[in-house]
Amino acid sequence: MLHLHKRPGRLAFASAVGAVALVATSAPFAATAAPTCAVISAAVDTELRDRFGEYGDTAGRWTGADSAYSVELPDGRTAWIYSDTFLGEVDDTHGRPLDSPFIHNSINVDDDGVITTYTGGSAEAPESLVKVEGADEGRDWYWFGDATVHGDELQVMLVEFVKTGDTMWDFRFEGNGVATFDASTLELISVDDVATDGINWGSAIYENPDDGYTYVYGVEDLGAQKFAHLARVAGGDLADGEWEYLGDAGWSADHTATKRILEGVSNEFSVSRFQGRYTLVTGDATEILSSKIVMYRSDSLEGPWTGKTVLYSTPETSGNVFTYNAKAHPQLGDGHTLLVTYNVNSFDTDDLYTEVDNYRPRYVEVDARISNSSHCR
Repeated sequence: MLHLHKRPGRLAFASAVGAVALVATSAPFAATAAPTCAVISAAVDTELRDRFGEYGDTAGRWTGADSAYSVELPDGRTAWIYSDTFLGEVDDTHGRPLDSPFIHNSINVDDDGVITTYTGGSAEAPESLVKVEGADEGRDWYWFGDATVHGDELQVMLVEFVKTGDTMWDFRFEGNGVATFDASTLELISVDDVATDGINWGSAIYENPDDGYTYVYGVEDLGAQKFAHLARVAGGDLADGEWEYLGDAGWSADHTATKRILEGVSNEFSVSRFQGRYTLVTGDATEILSSKIVMYRSDSLEGPWTGKTVLYSTPETSGNVFTYNAKAHPQLGDGHTLLVTYNVNSFDTDDLYTEVDNYRPRYVEVDARISNSSHCR
């Protein structure tokens, strides 16, 4: 996410997503390298690439988006959670018409290969699925973060940004919320605020069956540096549950007392249980415009996160084209594979209209056979 769109009057551009002005720095909580104890191979997931590619090319509805979180709904369908989204038709040259509708968030539901796009507004005049109440969406909008299912509801973290001027850089993080949907119909039930002290909550969510908490990761985004933070909600209801925040003194209800637990994550990432340990997958935000997708490992959801391992290098990263916000989808992998997605964009807005693939998620199956011996940590 983190795009401003303007063409005409829009420009698709990434800023605080790990794509620009990122540098490696030293810090006591930064992940440290470990001996290589993993055999990694990766290949494009052609089934998902072709499924979403054909839908985008022929449905006349959704032609591309970023973010691309996913969650399994109670009935077995998969909800794909998007931020900035292009709608409409794909032309004969595999491009987008210049008047293609553009909105800030949407959801695709995949029902065993049959895809349905959910937006607000109407088919003739689509709008974002969730809008800031009473706001001009050109100047105040929500992007979607990670999502979770609570009972018969789908809850999606919201990240609000506002425009502060007329240039592409004039915007700021405003706050967080939770959108609650009926998980069957995707009807919006409510939007609730979440307390924050400058942390973009919703970068990743992990439902822990061992203690009954839902853990929510966030990012302290300083532009050139990005730090992960951690909160949790007892019982898993993000809208009505009691949030606790991890600080230097442990867990507390004080949302201003969170501490940094890892440096170098992108604004969106994933945390899952994989091959016996907690596994964090992210774009490598310790490098400027990095093509690397990396994995960290830990015995605790709180860290420390170590053993930085490169899973994949994105081949699209070249010239004006960059990639960002990689994450794993553990429910779509198996015991030794991770389904990883990442976003593609361009610094040249024309590229997004000339070729639709320049603004569509990518799908990669990573085969990772990892040793859990002590010297690999």
